[in-house]
Amino acid sequence: MKIAFLRHGPTDWNAQGRIQGHTDIPLSEKGLEKMRSLRAPVAAARVFVSPLLRARQTAQAMALESQLLDDRLKEQHWGDWEGLSRAQILERDGKDAFIRAGLGALFCPPGGESTQALNDRVASFLKDIAVEDGDAIAIAHLGVLRAAYTLATGWDMLTPMPKELDVSRALILELDSQGSPSIATLNVALIPV
Repeated sequence: MKIAFLRHGPTDWNAQGRIQGHTDIPLSEKGLEKMRSLRAPVAAARVFVSPLLRARQTAQAMALESQLLDDRLKEQHWGDWEGLSRAQILERDGKDAFIRAGLGALFCPPGGESTQALNDRVASFLKDIAVEDGDAIAIAHLGVLRAAYTLATGWDMLTPMPKELDVSRALILELDSQGSPSIATLNVALIPV
């Protein structure tokens, strides 16, 4: 089976460079307009959505029906850093704040969730949906797309996000019967209405 991962539309916090994590931020007006003008690049029998408002609004704006909410598609929990910009974090917690939080999958913001825990959640989601028939779409978040890409490619997350991964487009994975992913297609453009 195949699953297409799509990131939610823009929010005001995205525009301000603020970390959202589990904070339930809605799409901005521009974000809503943008997502209303786009459709998923694939048809799917099942549509899974993060329960966070920005993802639910994206699915609705894109006219995706029969949404199944799944907590495992939530963004990484950024704990004490949610609501702050990178510059604010560095000013408040020191220039080495991100390094002290860990590298690669060991990264864990203060009071938040490790990247490994996020990867494990996404792997659990993939394993569960692979046993059912029919292709799927998942409306999620940047961290979830990075986790899905990591699981499919083995990227160690110790380097910046690969340039080949464009999170403004769909990431389509092929899942075997155990839920192990491989890349089917990278960077599939959303369809203008």
